[in-house]
Amino acid sequence: MFIYIISILLSVTGLVAYVLYQSLDKKIVYKSLQNKHVVITGGSSGIGKAAALEAVRLGANVTVIGRDIGKLQAAVTEITANCANKEQKVQYAALDVTSNYDEIQKRFTAIEAEMGPIFMLVNCAGSCICGQFDKMKPEDIKMMIDLNYFGSAYPTRYVLPGMKKRNEGLLVFVSSEAAFIGIYGYTAYSAGKWAVRGLAEALHMELVGTNVRQTLVFPPDTDTPGFANEELTKPNETKLISSSGGLHSPDEIGKKLIHDAMSGKTYSVIGFSGQVLALLNGGLIESTSQVILQIFGMGLLRAIVVSIMLSFHKIVKDGLNEKEKKEKQKTN
Repeated sequence: MFIYIISILLSVTGLVAYVLYQSLDKKIVYKSLQNKHVVITGGSSGIGKAAALEAVRLGANVTVIGRDIGKLQAAVTEITANCANKEQKVQYAALDVTSNYDEIQKRFTAIEAEMGPIFMLVNCAGSCICGQFDKMKPEDIKMMIDLNYFGSAYPTRYVLPGMKKRNEGLLVFVSSEAAFIGIYGYTAYSAGKWAVRGLAEALHMELVGTNVRQTLVFPPDTDTPGFANEELTKPNETKLISSSGGLHSPDEIGKKLIHDAMSGKTYSVIGFSGQVLALLNGGLIESTSQVILQIFGMGLLRAIVVSIMLSFHKIVKDGLNEKEKKEKQKTN
């Protein structure tokens, strides 16, 4: 009986592997970015700047986009110092990527006129203000949706027709692990990052049959200037929950997203928690091994995530009890 069950499992596995091999678009792997034009929004600091540094080390011409001219100029100086050869070009463009689309189209057209067609777009601009949703300022909620979602959607809308016409290109969307599961204090932020995930996953299907590829990045807490600002508004419950994944360097995330995109990966995640969340929640077909693990390991993966989420619920309940105790002490 046992041998019979094993044979069935092996047959199913083989059939799934064969169907996937015959049906999926083949991965396109790039060994170099030599003479390719890479554009990175949010490129003046943090993960964006780290991605720009890795791109120039691989031979790319790079345009970094941001709003602070002083930071952009400093970033260009640092990035230029890391170029692989003297022929490379590095420039910045001061632009609010939440501007109306006509303004973005105008600036991106000028960027391409100066540096050539955009081969790779890294949508890295983003911001987070933490807090309980019912206590957040409406203008902060709107700002995060505008920056985290439209700040990715508008640049992508511009570059996509050219990439499809040339039948090559790489699109990178920086989302967040907070787009896998809802986390206390990240309500408005998660909404924007879930929207980025939805955009990227739907766009993935629109790119089937072309040589344009997209990579969706889910970084955990990363030691960036943006993270430092985020800490100023982060409730204690959120700090306890998010700290369970550790704090990573922007260099680690930026370098990995560049190489994951070049190697044709659909998802770019960090660590064990990222791998589990991507396997459990990822709707896109990454590889044969991903599908096999999902088919045979979904129950175990769900059990792991449920146990983690229950520990998060305990943190929230403990925090609520602590607040109630303090309120009682004030009234006594």
